[in-house]
Amino acid sequence: MKDELISKEVRTSLKKAFMHLIEPVAVEVYTQAGVNDSFNETAVSFTKALPELTDKIKVQFHRLGDKDAQQRSVERSPTILIAPDKFNIRYTGSPSGEEAASFILAIMMASTGKTHLSGDSRKRLERLKEKRHIRVFVSPTCPYCPQQVIFAVSAAVEKKDLVSVEAIEIFENPDLAEKYRAMSVPTTYMGEDLLSAGLQPEDSFIESLVEGRPVEYVMPLGREDMRDYDIVVIGGGPAGLTAAIYGERSGLKCIVLEKANVGGQISVTPVVENYPGFAQIAGKTLVDLMAKQTLEYSALLQGVGVNDVKGKDGIFEVSTGRGIYRAKALIIATGAYSRKLNVPGEERLAGRGVSYCATCDGYLFKDGKQVIVAGGGNSALTDALYLDSLGAHVTIIHRREVFRAEDRLQQSVFQRNIPVEWESIVEGITGEKRVEEVSLKNMKTGTGKTLAVQGVFVAIGYEPNNRIAKKMGLTLDKEGYISVDAHMRTSLPYVFAAGDITGGVKQIVTAVSQGATAALTVFEDISNPYWKKNPYPISPAG
Repeated sequence: MKDELISKEVRTSLKKAFMHLIEPVAVEVYTQAGVNDSFNETAVSFTKALPELTDKIKVQFHRLGDKDAQQRSVERSPTILIAPDKFNIRYTGSPSGEEAASFILAIMMASTGKTHLSGDSRKRLERLKEKRHIRVFVSPTCPYCPQQVIFAVSAAVEKKDLVSVEAIEIFENPDLAEKYRAMSVPTTYMGEDLLSAGLQPEDSFIESLVEGRPVEYVMPLGREDMRDYDIVVIGGGPAGLTAAIYGERSGLKCIVLEKANVGGQISVTPVVENYPGFAQIAGKTLVDLMAKQTLEYSALLQGVGVNDVKGKDGIFEVSTGRGIYRAKALIIATGAYSRKLNVPGEERLAGRGVSYCATCDGYLFKDGKQVIVAGGGNSALTDALYLDSLGAHVTIIHRREVFRAEDRLQQSVFQRNIPVEWESIVEGITGEKRVEEVSLKNMKTGTGKTLAVQGVFVAIGYEPNNRIAKKMGLTLDKEGYISVDAHMRTSLPYVFAAGDITGGVKQIVTAVSQGATAALTVFEDISNPYWKKNPYPISPAG
């Protein structure tokens, strides 16, 4: 079983990583027969394999109800504690899938005492004087969850007497997910209060932890913490990552600032089938390959949101909660976010059955629950196929009489006999504590109907993430996307844009191409500013 869970390649990587362990780490695994048996087996097999890779990890196995379980207040199976005599770190549920990464990093932090927090975050934590208990609800398919857990575990290691953290797998603990209304992941609670729905930037998470309430924007601690670069890339999707690679290869010092997870939309795409060189590859795997190559050239910061951008004396100052980054040029690659239905009940039930990320939240519906997918493009059909493969009962709601998706996706939907409500729209979503029902309207006949469902997955397109562009006064098109010329120049000198934020065809290959073009144009403009011969203002092509 262990060989199935940990491949030979991963075992080799773990052996290398575990060479950096300093102090021995005790791992305690608690299980009870007849409760989550398959997950118990995974937890036991996974943790049993770890001592074979290093003598620094000591694993003990216990049953619920024994003396140790009572002493540690362990009541759920499986539960795993990391260095319980020193830290308050527990995984309620098996740390499988994406969450295996945070589990390994938690062991590393418990052994070395070195966390993944910036200097600014550690300074902020010095203000914490009260105890905090953090619950992060996760699923094994959520690419955003491990980072939120890592922030929490880092705080628990930095402030071991004040911060306790629990990563809770929602499918294995549906009663807790129901109690805390955690139908979307990651969802984070501080005690009994909701801290955030979704992944937070590091500075926002730490400031929220210290303040005891949600905090969205965080100002830097001081201007003395400034860094100088040639290019600051805002956004870590395919466009931003490619821009950094090409910028550095042109001899320009670059840094990528990503507010959420590196990779953008493709990090939550189950399968990518149209990227040259890969007939079929998981979106997260493709992101990992891109990020790895970027890190060979450029600085790349995840969990760092941009609060403001100011220009002075030919230099841009990019303000974040981690500090101020100065640059000669900016490349804005902030992408787009999922468009909402804007119907009654959607906002109230968001995170309680309404989701915009099938990869993140679909796992909770894998045991035959009824769900709908609203939309008819590539994203909608990809989500429907993914949910169907998990075992959910899926119905597609599409406002037109034909799909807009690629033919291959359409054929897959038809072959699997996934039901479709053609020429129909969602008019409302109802439910007391979670989604229970949707109201539909047929656009052709005007008739209405209701469907009893537990999940609503929205995939009806995207809206530009243009907050920074608006603050800077960049020219936008009528839909809110940044207007650029053929060289990715915006309406301001030394400010460029690339990827989905420019509108048009939203494809990975397009974003990569635009990122490369933007970086090469930065090099040309820094070397020989063309507007000195042809002064601004220009009229970028929309």
